[in-house]
Amino acid sequence: MKFLRDAPRWLLLAALVYAPWDYGATTERGIVTLNFMLGAAVLLWIVGLGLRVGRRGGGTPAGISDPGYNARGLPWLMTVPIVFLLGLGWWMAANAHTIYDSEESMFVPVRSLLAWAPGAIDQAVAAAWMLRATALLGTICLVAEACRDPAWLLRLWTTIGTTGGSIALLGLIEKASAAPMIFWRAVPQPVTTFFGTFYYHGNAGAFLNLTLPLTVGLAVRSFARRGRPFLRSLWLSLSIISVVASFANTSRMAQLLAALMIIALVVALIPKGFVAIRQIQWTTVFVGFLSLGLALLAVMHAGRLDRSMKRWEGIAETVPLDARWLASQAALGALPDAGWTGFGAGTFHIIFPYYTAGLDQRLRGFWRFLHEDYLQTLLEWGWLGGALWAGLFFGGMAAGTRSSWRASKWERGRKFGQAERQPQHAKSVRSLDFEISVWTPRQRLLLPMVLLGLGSVMLHALVDFPLQIASIQLYVAVYLGICWGSESWGR
Repeated sequence: MKFLRDAPRWLLLAALVYAPWDYGATTERGIVTLNFMLGAAVLLWIVGLGLRVGRRGGGTPAGISDPGYNARGLPWLMTVPIVFLLGLGWWMAANAHTIYDSEESMFVPVRSLLAWAPGAIDQAVAAAWMLRATALLGTICLVAEACRDPAWLLRLWTTIGTTGGSIALLGLIEKASAAPMIFWRAVPQPVTTFFGTFYYHGNAGAFLNLTLPLTVGLAVRSFARRGRPFLRSLWLSLSIISVVASFANTSRMAQLLAALMIIALVVALIPKGFVAIRQIQWTTVFVGFLSLGLALLAVMHAGRLDRSMKRWEGIAETVPLDARWLASQAALGALPDAGWTGFGAGTFHIIFPYYTAGLDQRLRGFWRFLHEDYLQTLLEWGWLGGALWAGLFFGGMAAGTRSSWRASKWERGRKFGQAERQPQHAKSVRSLDFEISVWTPRQRLLLPMVLLGLGSVMLHALVDFPLQIASIQLYVAVYLGICWGSESWGR
């Protein structure tokens, strides 16, 4: 039984390390391997969870007794969109009306289950994408259940922070050595849009911004705990490297979001920083800041930040001419044809050329993704599917925000009750949600960092396609699982 509980979690940790290091899981091989790892993890988790619930004779796991949770201890507000998304996506694939022949540039009719019902325009593409979607949606459920264990929550946290810091370090080394391409990837000519293991700097920037808050959070946690100087040095170094890498990367949107996140982190963490400083000798603080300044200057020079900053020159003239705005206009014109159920999961690159004919010459060429994830989702999933994805994504962020707010409110009320010696006030606060009192410090610190990372991806998706990249999808799924699972912390 312990094997069925722990094996899927270890597989998930392995996938978190593998996905970004295999070119961000953007190659066909990388996507297939990641699907296999996540599929195996989800399957083992379902078997183990079923056996555990069966032994208890029903009821919700971990002692949760709440009408908002199903028999597996997962919130209904998360489970319902997942079930409907799986049903809609697999129905569209099974009831597909055509398969696209790329060599002949034509749609070949296939026998559908119901000719009058909606179906995908390419059966093979929709089915392949749904395999990934099924694994990712299952991962959200797996994480929501696993993150109730503080030990596994910390393992998830450290794996994400270590992997993000390692990708950032690789990117800075590439910048410092003026590498024409990823070190182990030979190319006939230099490429200017790669960073770390990602071919496209926009995806690299989105990934770095996802992991940056969690890496900084680990550094803060290491200073809040006594002893362990090695961990303090490790997480502080990885935090500095991650910050510098976010600006050394040439994606302007990623740089802007990184700057906003750093401001938010500074404002939120300064009070905690003063508390930690009061516990350290001033000589140690002086030496630490001197070393930090020298290290930061060295990394900034090696990362060639001046070249990244030059991309902001003439932005007022270059941005309006970007073809992505024209592509978004063309996608808006296709929305009426997408209807309520869309053209099928993953079919954007097939249908989009039919809506760019006769438009600006800048739209010519192959568009694998639209530089606007929300519009692409509506084209592939329709209004119904888009609403379900929005409920799962933004609903998870809302659930995490509510959990964090309730925990903060209980903590403020507890401190106020102790300071004023008013047990009745403290009792009234505890009755608001008494189980919040057993939240661990790692839970209180991690959840805001997760929400900050999700917010950065949410904004980045307005002008790019981070949510179409398998490795970023995996990290977003893990973050959403943590947000949804946070509602059961301490119950």
